[in-house]
Amino acid sequence: MKVCLLTSSFPRFRGDSAGAFIYHLAKALREKEVDIDVVCPHDPGSRYFDIWDRVRIRRVPYSYPLGVQKLCYGAGILNNIRKNPVLVFQVPGLFFAEAAFASLVISKGKADILHAHWSVPQGMVGALCKRLLGVKLVISVHGSDVFGFRHPTLSKINGKVISCADACTVNSRATQKLVAGASKRDNIKIIPMGVDLGLFQERKCREKFGERSTSHEQTILFVGRLIEFKGVEYLVRAIPKIRVSYPKAKVLVIGSGPEKARLVKLAEILNVQDSVVFKKEIPQEELPDYYCVADVVVLPSIHTRKGETEGLGVVLLEAMACGVPVVGSNVGGIPDIIKHGETGLLAAEKDPEDLADKILKLVDDKRLRKRVIENGLKLVRENFSWDVIAEKFLQVYREVMQNG
Repeated sequence: MKVCLLTSSFPRFRGDSAGAFIYHLAKALREKEVDIDVVCPHDPGSRYFDIWDRVRIRRVPYSYPLGVQKLCYGAGILNNIRKNPVLVFQVPGLFFAEAAFASLVISKGKADILHAHWSVPQGMVGALCKRLLGVKLVISVHGSDVFGFRHPTLSKINGKVISCADACTVNSRATQKLVAGASKRDNIKIIPMGVDLGLFQERKCREKFGERSTSHEQTILFVGRLIEFKGVEYLVRAIPKIRVSYPKAKVLVIGSGPEKARLVKLAEILNVQDSVVFKKEIPQEELPDYYCVADVVVLPSIHTRKGETEGLGVVLLEAMACGVPVVGSNVGGIPDIIKHGETGLLAAEKDPEDLADKILKLVDDKRLRKRVIENGLKLVRENFSWDVIAEKFLQVYREVMQNG
């Protein structure tokens, strides 16, 4: 079987966290002897063509001179356009460039199936290729491509694109509900993205760092892009209450994005700048070391006024795989991962008091902490390994091919 993965985000170099889950999916499918081509946007400084783990990668230039390519990567297409509206003029270039390269892969007989990740714009590219070349089309919706397109006209266009696919997958029940409403499809499969259990391992954490300290210098960790719907503002606002119980507690924020300057300023206003450390995005292979020294990992995502929210929350799965208890907001796809009191704790969104309470509860209640760690490990190992996820996608591919 030959599959072309079409995406707007993919690692630009080894260890890059951008679109890393697409790479891991491609690698896992290749291990099941699926022939894989990836078509993704070029980024200044990245190679045009690579072969990683028998996966062929084509990075497509979409604007000239190459140095002005700023639409993709970083905070993501939507947030990049909001920060610099001129970038909207690069969207047609990305659309036609990816369509041309995907068509080339298909016409050379290297793809039976075109698997578009994100319905906008990749699903649109896929719909065009399906219409012109008759290729089978699978669209995977990851959340931002529907939560960020709530305007009735945009939602209608999105729904039509998704409707024309031979199969559609989503990453959570929240995403499924929105996609079903927009597209009127009733055969939407929930297949989340997975976790690299070779990289994120609880056993390696214990071997390298030993058992976690019970000292009062608690470390609370956030990993992700610094964009509005991640809700990091409310984690910063939770620090004063956390410091009442643990004056030496540290909040470590790993990531970059347009919200960083505002968050740094907020920490200064609240006089908690000594308790929060901002660290820029780091290579994925270094992340386990940070998870392993954390006492709690927090994902305080919110619903924004534009309707954006968390599609799933893979960082929670990575933390669970490292044996770290998690707290997440009760929004989007997070409740698909966190069963309150069993695999973690859910906090009310935009409520720093409740968020602080949930963090402190996981720090103080040793019995609860032990239970959620054990259940989290079990959940990830049984349901979110890349082998399990790749097998589910492979079954979708088989069904699409069998349906002629």
